[in-house]
Amino acid sequence: LRSNKGIFILFYVTYLTMHTTVPHLKMSGGGSIIVVSSINGTRTFTTPGATAYTATKAGQLAMVQQLALELARHHIRINAVCPGEIETNIDDNTSLRGEEETAIPVVWPEGQVPITGGTPGRSEDVAEAIVFLCSDQARHITGSPLWIDGGQGLLR
Repeated sequence: LRSNKGIFILFYVTYLTMHTTVPHLKMSGGGSIIVVSSINGTRTFTTPGATAYTATKAGQLAMVQQLALELARHHIRINAVCPGEIETNIDDNTSLRGEEETAIPVVWPEGQVPITGGTPGRSEDVAEAIVFLCSDQARHITGSPLWIDGGQGLLR
């Protein structure tokens, strides 16, 4: 039941937001949409017990890529930012299901985020990427994931 709520919030609400927003962007002659996805489900698949979360994040990216094709003729760009480990309270708001039963015994290299020596990114790192993708400087970018993970996804 808890997974159903997570799937509803993470995937279906993203869909509903697009469904509501796109007509307004079409009427205004275009624009830019940014979906906040994750490296989970798009670049890494290494969080035991996070099947629902991972599936919704993969689904978000698929939605972005499909809509990029469908909305291009309306001058609407759509991209996804896919953060890795960022200093947030996501762990307080996320529960894993069957983590111990689904864990695969693997030894990962030291440090999760190579570019920062293991320090998580900041929420400002994600926000600045979103501002860029919304700007005219990104006018030729659509349907693309932008991984903001300091190289974390390359280790897994």
